[in-house]
Amino acid sequence: MENLKSIFIPKASDDNPYQNQLIANLGKFNIQVVRENNNFLFLSTVISNWKPDIVHLHWLEPLFLVPSENSIKSFIKAVIFIIQIIILRILGIKIVWTVHNLKNHENINLFLDWICSISVIKFSNAIITHCQVAKEEVIEKFSVKNKDKIFVVPHGNYIDCYENKIEKVVARAALGFNDSDIVFLFLGLIRPYKGLSELIDTFKELDSEKTQLVIAGKIYKDSLEMKNLLAQKLANAQNIKLIPGFVPNNQIQLYMNACDVVVFPYRDILTSGAVLLAMSFGKACIAPRKGCIGEVLDDAGAFLYEIDDENGLMKTMKLALEKHANLSTMGQHNRQLAEKYNWRYIAEITNDIYRSCL
Repeated sequence: MENLKSIFIPKASDDNPYQNQLIANLGKFNIQVVRENNNFLFLSTVISNWKPDIVHLHWLEPLFLVPSENSIKSFIKAVIFIIQIIILRILGIKIVWTVHNLKNHENINLFLDWICSISVIKFSNAIITHCQVAKEEVIEKFSVKNKDKIFVVPHGNYIDCYENKIEKVVARAALGFNDSDIVFLFLGLIRPYKGLSELIDTFKELDSEKTQLVIAGKIYKDSLEMKNLLAQKLANAQNIKLIPGFVPNNQIQLYMNACDVVVFPYRDILTSGAVLLAMSFGKACIAPRKGCIGEVLDDAGAFLYEIDDENGLMKTMKLALEKHANLSTMGQHNRQLAEKYNWRYIAEITNDIYRSCL
């Protein structure tokens, strides 16, 4: 099999196993991957690693949005981004884009976001989505005419990516919970689109002494607005434990093994690696039937609701309480589902896509 070189742009955080797992398994198919640190002039990395066969784009927003939300600076950055994409095509380098999101989560400069996405679609040789629903959404939103260049590659699991040695009773004792408590978990970066505010309001209405809600994660960009909102909603709140700050990799097992069910109260979503994380730890889930979630989860392992149902989250949380005796079995079912999304399988499909572009 011929050796290939691919450049991943942008580089994900080292704490996120997604790229690490994909890179390690692509190596089994004679594909060398370089990860790009410079989100602005990534063409310099392409030149310094001459000549790559593939430039594989992942999250686009770091490549054209500026942290200050300055529209003029973002516009200039976007123009430079598109010029670099065009140069890649002129140089004969193949472009692959994995569509993790249809737009940036903070809804900043959405028209600019759309222009950059349209440009990548136009000049890319292949587009990857994580499920059939996402493929259809990409086709509809961006009016893609050449549907044959869109491929479905599932999101890989996180089995064995994190330590998982803590017993449930030990994890609960560490967090101050009783064995009889029913524990809901919200884990990860706290951002508006994830719907934490709605989750807190809904949990308060459950009015059950045996229920607990754990919120563990860092507030995105240390948003003062979000800090004040949480402080207001959690004032005098019963049975809600907020553990703010970044969750180290070795602590994920603590929260996952202490809980009964993981809640994903998203306002909008296309693909969720966090759902695969919960499934990999063998946890039941509550989530909207939106994007890839409805393809990855099923009713045997999750309580799913329609995202436009205002009472959907409340109904599913109440159902989880009613069926709390089944939560462990549901989690085991999810673990079995997650096992089929192993990274060698993901890399094999990606390898086939790469080589079809050449």
